[in-house]
Amino acid sequence: MLFLTSVFTSIAALLVQRAQADCQLVGGNYYCSETTAVAYENIGYSGSYSDVTNMDESSCKCSQESVSFSGSMSPLDEELSVHFRGPIKLSQFAVYYPASGSSSTKKAKRDEGESCETVQHVHHMHKRAAAVTYVETTATVYADGSNAEAASTNAATSSTKAAPSSSSSSSSSSSSSSAAAGDWVRTSYYKPGSATNVTFLNTLGGTAGSGTWSTCFGNSLSYCASDGSSAAGSAEILDDVTLESNTEFMVMSSSECGDSSASGDCGYYRSDIPAFHGFGGADKIFFFEFQMPSDSSASGTNPDMPAIWLLNAKIPRTLQYGDSSCSCWSTGCGELDLFEILSQGSDKLISHLHDGQGNNGNAQGGGGSQDYFARPVDDTMSAVAVFSGSTIMIAQLDNSTTLGSTISESTVSSWLSQSASDATIA
Repeated sequence: MLFLTSVFTSIAALLVQRAQADCQLVGGNYYCSETTAVAYENIGYSGSYSDVTNMDESSCKCSQESVSFSGSMSPLDEELSVHFRGPIKLSQFAVYYPASGSSSTKKAKRDEGESCETVQHVHHMHKRAAAVTYVETTATVYADGSNAEAASTNAATSSTKAAPSSSSSSSSSSSSSSAAAGDWVRTSYYKPGSATNVTFLNTLGGTAGSGTWSTCFGNSLSYCASDGSSAAGSAEILDDVTLESNTEFMVMSSSECGDSSASGDCGYYRSDIPAFHGFGGADKIFFFEFQMPSDSSASGTNPDMPAIWLLNAKIPRTLQYGDSSCSCWSTGCGELDLFEILSQGSDKLISHLHDGQGNNGNAQGGGGSQDYFARPVDDTMSAVAVFSGSTIMIAQLDNSTTLGSTISESTVSSWLSQSASDATIA
């Protein structure tokens, strides 16, 4: 038995060495093969995280209580906010939900020997662990995607890709009623200057007439101005802008949250903020068209390190950056990095899941792939993140792909069944 154990240990060590030999170590992160798709399988488990129930401005302390969850895609079936960090230019964004149930199809495995799954990348600090700078001031979609259009006041117009069928905000409702069983219906859409069921936010609360600031918790959520980098007093639509390094904004639906108590429809959130629902439900599709140009002269915390990621929407509604007890992040309520540059000037985009799966109650659970997407420096990249059943498929699309107000079941099935790099879960 000892001999066999020794043999197995030696084999495992050789496999790791081989994996490392086939990959490139840069800045503490292994990069293996370029890919056009990354698949997370068997996502969802039974667990818990610590949910914020109060933020006390007198004591500067936050209260938490344990929240349990279970099921396919948990906890990523909870409402998610969509985050962007520069340098980035967002050309389009859309969210789709099943019209009436959509079957998932298992994706094809990569050829044996292609994956470097045994190698773990070192995740750089940028979301919870980044240094916090407070700016002092002197002064939906629900779980099933329903009611998304009813809350919208801004109608999308035509486009060369993901083009909406009408400039009316009611068009999605009619599309839903006429969509075939198994199709997916768009509930949110953005292109520069126009949006439907999309609210742009950032974390500059208290500086321009929205949100708040305090010595305890710093800046809250605020409306994001059309320039993408400053705050606004009311909702604005992002213009055709290129976001600089170290600048972030996020997207939520246009469905406002109810009261801010822990029992409210959004759970507890910080007082006096623009509070909106995120994008919930186990089955959903996020569509992106974006460019990540180089920014070689950048400095600061995350210079020339663009990213697109998803957070449990409770996190920014309480405190995205700062005291970990004022957020559910460190206890594993959920983050999925879709496309992230891990070191300054890199041209390799990595995906990684941070939640308690494989290590309940700890954001160091989850996992990812060391295979990478090529960063779209000089041209735009179109991509989808498909959440279906217990599978998440992040896939690059051909730039000639055109998506309308509905996506057919066959198209989604083809995305889910394509060959992809496997993401290893801890």
